Amino acid sequence: MSKNVYILRKSKENGELHLFLAKSTDENECKSQQKSICGRMDIEEPSQTIFSCQPEDRARTQCAKIGREMCSTCVSHLYMDKI
Repeated sequence: MSKNVYILRKSKENGELHLFLAKSTDENECKSQQKSICGRMDIEEPSQTIFSCQPEDRARTQCAKIGREMCSTCVSHLYMDKI
């Protein structure tokens, strides 16, 4: 069974912080989507992982601590109402 989790990466090129939606698998792996939530960063770009495989509530807390450095489009996804 897989569930949605988040990965936060910092671009080595411009220092921007972007969230990637990922799936946590039964094998305790984290499979990321190719593009960040906003679509402005690719998973294969040179970057530093800030956190990995975090559920929505933990990702929201950690992004709030980081503050304004976060991509506002990516972080707004954590506050959207789920249908």
